[in-house]
Amino acid sequence: MNRHAVAGIVLSAIAASAPLAGQAITSQLGITDGRAREAVFDSFMAGSVSLAGKAEAFTSASPQARAMMVHAAATLARAFVESDEFKRRYADHREANGPDPLPEEQTADQVLAKQRAGFEQQVEALRKQFVDDAITPEQRTTLEEGFEAMRARFTEMEKGPQRTELEAMLKAQRAPQVAAHAAAVSAFEAAYPADPRALVAMRLRALLDATADIDFSARLLEQDKKQRFANPAYEAKPAEWKMCFRAGKSATDAARAFARTWLADLPPLAAK
Repeated sequence: MNRHAVAGIVLSAIAASAPLAGQAITSQLGITDGRAREAVFDSFMAGSVSLAGKAEAFTSASPQARAMMVHAAATLARAFVESDEFKRRYADHREANGPDPLPEEQTADQVLAKQRAGFEQQVEALRKQFVDDAITPEQRTTLEEGFEAMRARFTEMEKGPQRTELEAMLKAQRAPQVAAHAAAVSAFEAAYPADPRALVAMRLRALLDATADIDFSARLLEQDKKQRFANPAYEAKPAEWKMCFRAGKSATDAARAFARTWLADLPPLAAK
């Protein structure tokens, strides 16, 4: 999964409404419950964090409060993800973003009929032009003979060896179309399984993978008025790794614990 997401559990899940110290997180962040659900849905669909509202409500909190916020928000994020609304929106998302249908297979009869019809249209257009352009009877006869010769060629193509060659060419063209469509369907099903619980399982595993090796004791240096990791390997980590580092160990541990519990609660087939 690109940009190993905190998958709507760490920071984007904070956008879900949750009571904390008598005040809703959505109120603290200055967003509506609807915008909170959008942030959670977008995070799960994109596999990356969708932030909403004022992050200061989280960044200014103590480590213990951050852990409480993550747990409370993730609880409500889970409730939304398990709701009929999420399932319906997920189904709509799959339908709208799935691979294009496999093009209809062309047959030799269809191709030849189209070619003949196109030729007859050209013949009619030329005959109309004859009305305006003066041509001799001999010229008209020559043109009509050419038309008949072309019709004979079409008849030969419809019944002779050229038809066999055309059928072979169409079959050769069809094979890569079928293979490409099958590959696109397979990739889409892997990225967005029909069962939304399978998608949830993928996102939870991505969260656990992305946050498994965070060194919260890593040293930071200030360079060009920005803080950077002293360890180049850490500086090369994905943005989500660094985001969790900034969120702190308590918040990340809370998210990981919640993800493990949620993953364990999923049906075995969905959690694989």
